[in-house]
Amino acid sequence: MFPRTVVLVALFVGAGLVVAPVPAARAQTDPFDAEIEHARQQVQEAQAAAHASANELAATQARQPELTAQVARVQASIADLQIRIPQLNAQTRELRRTVRERAAAIYSSGGPAAIYGPIDFDPNLEQIRRRVLADAAAKRDAEIIDELKATAAELSAAQEQLAVQQVDLAQQQADLATLEAKLQSQQATLAERVAIANAALERANTIGALRARGEPVLGPTVLSGAQLAAWIKAKGYKTRIETSIDELANIFVEEGRAEGVRGDLAFAQSVVETAGFSASPANNYAGMGWCDSCSNGRRFPTPRDGVSAQIQHLKNYADPTSRASGLANPPSPYWYGSDPSTAARNFDTFFAKGWAPTWTDMGNGNWATAKHYSAAVLKVYADLVTFARTGEI
Repeated sequence: MFPRTVVLVALFVGAGLVVAPVPAARAQTDPFDAEIEHARQQVQEAQAAAHASANELAATQARQPELTAQVARVQASIADLQIRIPQLNAQTRELRRTVRERAAAIYSSGGPAAIYGPIDFDPNLEQIRRRVLADAAAKRDAEIIDELKATAAELSAAQEQLAVQQVDLAQQQADLATLEAKLQSQQATLAERVAIANAALERANTIGALRARGEPVLGPTVLSGAQLAAWIKAKGYKTRIETSIDELANIFVEEGRAEGVRGDLAFAQSVVETAGFSASPANNYAGMGWCDSCSNGRRFPTPRDGVSAQIQHLKNYADPTSRASGLANPPSPYWYGSDPSTAARNFDTFFAKGWAPTWTDMGNGNWATAKHYSAAVLKVYADLVTFARTGEI
C-alpha cells in the first residue's frame, strides 16, 4: 500500500495557494553545494590525517633499530664493567697482600733495623739509600692502591649510570612499542574514516546530479523548526494538531536529520496534505493510508510516530538501497507492521523503492495520484524559503 492524495490537495488549492510547477527558490548559500564541499573537505582532512599518521608510524618504526642498538651497547658496557670491576678489586686485594707480605718479610729479617740499621745519629750513605728506597716503594704501593680504588669507584659509578640508562632505554622501548601499536590501530581507524568520507562525497555528488531533475528527497534539512512554524503562523492557518506547531516543526527537522531526509520539504508536503495542518486526524500528516477510494487513513498514536513514518516512507521512495537495518529508528510499527521482523521485511521489500529520488518524481502514482502533486509541494517549499530569507509571505 502507498497513499494517494487528491482530496487534501484540492482543499489546499481551495485555501488560496496556486499550484503551479514553479521550481523551489534556493537559499543564498546552496545547501547541496555546501554539502559537496563539506564532503570534499572531509575526504581531504581524512586523507591528510591518514598520511600524517603513516609518516609518524614510519618514523616510529625507524627509531626502533637505533634504540635496539643503543640498548645492546649499554648492555655490552654493563657486561664489560661486571668483568672489569671484580678484576680491579682482585688486583687491589693482591697488592695489599703483597704489601703485607713485604712488611712481614722486613720484620722477620730483623725488623726496621734490617732496613734502617741501628740507630745512628750519623748514618752512612748505604743506610740513607735503603731508607729512601723503602719509602719510595711504600709510597708507590699506596698510590697504586689508591688508583685502583678510584678506578673501581669510577667504574662502579659508571655501572650505576648505565643501569639507570638501561632502565630508561627499556622504558623508551616500551613507549615506542605502545606508540607503534596505537598508530597501527589509528591507521585502521583512519582508513575507515577515509572510506566513510569518500562514501559521503559520492552521496553528495549523487545528490548534486539529482538536482538537474528536481529537488532531491534525501539531503540536509536547511530550514529550522522555528522558521517552519513562523511561516504557518504568518499564513494564519488554523492548525488542528495534538501538539504545538513549534513542537511539530521541530519533530520534522529532527526526524529528517535522523534519517537523512529533507525534513523541511517533508513539512512542505504535510502542508499540502493537511491544508496547513487544519486536517490531520490521528497524527497523520501525509495522507498515509488514504487512497482515492479509502474512507480513512492510518492512525498514529503520537505526532512523532506520524512524522517518523512519513520520513521513513519518503526515504524508501527516494533511496533504492534503503534497508531497515540502516534506519536510525526501527521501521514504524504503525505503517510497516507491528511485528518487528515483519516491519523490517515490509520496509526492505517495498515495491516502489527508489522510484522517486526527487520531489519532481512525486505524484502521478508515486505517493499520490494528483498530476501536480510535486508542483504543489515545491511551491510551498519555495514560499517557506522566501519567508525564511525575507520574512515576507
